[in-house]
Amino acid sequence: MRKIQILVLGLLTVVISTCSTGSGRVDSGVRETSRYSVVYEGPELLATVRHYQGERDFGGDWLILVAHLRGADSSGITKIHRRDISVRTPDGRRLPLITQTEFRKVYAEIHSGIRRATSTTAPLWTYGRNARPCDRWFLAEPMGGFAQDEIAINTFEVCWGPLVFQVPGGVQPGRWRLVIELVESNADIPFELEVEG
Repeated sequence: MRKIQILVLGLLTVVISTCSTGSGRVDSGVRETSRYSVVYEGPELLATVRHYQGERDFGGDWLILVAHLRGADSSGITKIHRRDISVRTPDGRRLPLITQTEFRKVYAEIHSGIRRATSTTAPLWTYGRNARPCDRWFLAEPMGGFAQDEIAINTFEVCWGPLVFQVPGGVQPGRWRLVIELVESNADIPFELEVEG
């Protein structure tokens, strides 16, 4: 009887985890490294998400994050498509990453926020590792290269840059989640935007 209860409990846990994002597995390997930064370690992806600028833009139309992405040691090459990146608002709405065309249109409006966000972001996985920076990202500044709709990450490179989301009704304090849908898992990365006080 005890074995059956343990089996049912384990099965129920798997079902609840799978249903919580709609598809795939939710990986809970997230830890906060500072007030403005969280690190995610999953089976296909290692990521740091910095949300420093988000807390400076409450009420604004744009949520600006900075992410560092690297393949997990055993994952080989992991492909990430722009359409698979979104944030979930505190009230549960799903907001997609803006397109390169949208980014160029609003760049003059968000330029200073992008600069603040990227200038306060330290490189990831540079101590004790041989990872080198990659030259691919989803959003490219005017005259700053080419944006990619899909990037392939591996364990030898760290790809990083801004992620920008349009937020109807304005950026609000609360628990947000960056979600990156991958082939075998979902990177579900919660972070808290807090009012300074």
